[in-house]
Amino acid sequence: MTNKLNLPASYAVMNEEEMTYTQGGSALGAAATVVGAVVLGSSYLWGISQAKDWLSVKKNREGNFLTVAGRASDAIAADMAKSPSNFLRDGVSTAMVVAFAPLSAILLIL
Repeated sequence: MTNKLNLPASYAVMNEEEMTYTQGGSALGAAATVVGAVVLGSSYLWGISQAKDWLSVKKNREGNFLTVAGRASDAIAADMAKSPSNFLRDGVSTAMVVAFAPLSAILLIL
């Protein structure tokens, strides 16, 4: 039994360079994806550790959930105002902690 591959009449063979575009990029794109994942993961871990440190102060935990969340937002805003690098670091880590809220809540309790 032979397997025949029937191609359309308008079929054109692609060269190696064209295949790069159809296969999703090169090794550089894969490396950038890995670096991005490492940066986001480390930002998440940093954000969790900072939140745990902030919550370890008894005064910061007093009040209802909205009071504590407001106090936390004020502390983040104050740190972000110090420099552009703090703004970027705090923004990414806050977004990651909020994006993974169920996991974040568990890690903050432990």
